[in-house]
Amino acid sequence: MGVDFVSVADRIDRLVGSIQFDRWVFGFPTLFTIKSHEDQDHDPLKSSFNFPEPLVYSDNCTPGKRGIKKATYSSLYISDGTSAIVKRVKLTPVGPRTLSRLIGVHVSRLHAFWWFVATRDVLLLFVGDLYCEEVPLLRRLLETVPNLDALLLVSYGGLNPPSHGVTYRDQMMVELGNLAERERGKGRIVYALPHPLIPKWAVRAAQRV
Repeated sequence: MGVDFVSVADRIDRLVGSIQFDRWVFGFPTLFTIKSHEDQDHDPLKSSFNFPEPLVYSDNCTPGKRGIKKATYSSLYISDGTSAIVKRVKLTPVGPRTLSRLIGVHVSRLHAFWWFVATRDVLLLFVGDLYCEEVPLLRRLLETVPNLDALLLVSYGGLNPPSHGVTYRDQMMVELGNLAERERGKGRIVYALPHPLIPKWAVRAAQRV
């Protein structure tokens, strides 16, 4: 029997390259698509090419809600607090209920659902969008998951207050940059989902489609 010398970093790269995250891809995705929330600039239905099915979503985003009477694609609903295996990948949506349980702090709502994406070898966290006041919650979650290998993190340029709850234009860019560098210091691989800027802290940035 041969020995598998594929590194963890390579396995993570292969996994993220096989999935479409909202409207971002790292390659030519083949497995499925995860939808984090309802905002149109994240909606896979607005992608420039057909997304891989099924379209996986959770409580705060219903496929076909925006004027589409009949879905012409396959979709899979996973409720907050549960997990499902999709094409040998375990998917767990992190909504308010799950986040409250994991960090021990009551969370009433989130701008977008975050997603744990796991195989036998690696564990990723996909954060497609968030408000400024949710950054400390994300930091706390990252402290409670010691076996996390990688973070797929949305990146921002300047935002005019009060957009996303910022009090100054570069607040999200600064706070998420600090968080990303901190996670890299722990040995975690951090990918960027440009919204719209490609940050310096990312080992690799996705392409918007």
